[in-house]
Amino acid sequence: MTVKEFKHDYFSFKGRLNRKPFLMRLMMLGAISIFFVLIVINAEPHLKEDPAHFATNVRKSLVFWVYYIPLIIASISLGVRRLHDLNLSGWWMLLGSGALLSTVNTGNTAIDLAAAILFYIAQLFNLFLIFFRGTKWPNRFGEDPVPQPVKEKKKTKEERRAEAKARKEAAEAEKRADEELEREIAEVHPDWDEYDRYDAMQEAKAKREAEKAAAEVKDGTENKESK
Repeated sequence: MTVKEFKHDYFSFKGRLNRKPFLMRLMMLGAISIFFVLIVINAEPHLKEDPAHFATNVRKSLVFWVYYIPLIIASISLGVRRLHDLNLSGWWMLLGSGALLSTVNTGNTAIDLAAAILFYIAQLFNLFLIFFRGTKWPNRFGEDPVPQPVKEKKKTKEERRAEAKARKEAAEAEKRADEELEREIAEVHPDWDEYDRYDAMQEAKAKREAEKAAAEVKDGTENKESK
């Protein structure tokens, strides 16, 4: 993956994102988050000295915020594009801001309770983004990221009859051409046995097919040039 592709996948706010890549990239961000928390712990061993306030102490670390801010931006980017896939405004991501409030620890029971409630609402919102299918076909935010099968137009009864008639006529014309070719070979080489005539027939038919294909290519080239 190039830097440009990584930037588009995790930091773009335009376009749409369907469920599978959304979930996979969320999992990747989660793995990155765990990795950086381990780095913070190893870089600042004193954080382990007070287990009761471990989370609060980690959030006071400069190293934590260096990775946490890009992580939040990437998460918002994924959410906005997933909303676009559902034909919803990216501003609905404000509903998911409860996840950010989970990092707040004010010591005030009421505020902390409200933050916890908003956090769980945010998790329900994330489940909505993960499981609900986006709109089919293009919407106001772009093309459907999941290619839709193109349905072949059902042919009318008259069209089917015309095709069957054309196939029958082509088969009859080919049969007449083979019979004429067989007569010509018999007239030119009356002393040949059936095996020699068969070989000559196959060779002549192959030559005829090659000439036919060349003529079709020539006609196609001329039509293209005329346009």
